[in-house]
Amino acid sequence: MSFIQSLALALVYTIAIEFAVWFVLIRRDPLKLLWYSILVNSFTNPLFNYVYNYEMDRLLLLELAVAAVEAILIKNLLEIGYKKAIILAFAGNIASLLIGLVIFG
Repeated sequence: MSFIQSLALALVYTIAIEFAVWFVLIRRDPLKLLWYSILVNSFTNPLFNYVYNYEMDRLLLLELAVAAVEAILIKNLLEIGYKKAIILAFAGNIASLLIGLVIFG
């Protein structure tokens, strides 16, 4: 599998995993949550992969930064409080990170 194919597959898995986590935690409008997962992760996942692969390989620091950015995006998109947005962002990122490590090594 090429590097680009791996990145695309990682993005698809991330979108699906984070959508599933968000849906389990808030059980609201699944189509809206899927759309927001696509929007949020299409922004953060490519940036994360670029920085991780070409600039800085500090996985946990980058994951924390991504979760912080995603929490702000989630808060605004879902119109929820910061606490709930932070929980959604960190839960989604922990799940996608752990599953990604199992799949991609």
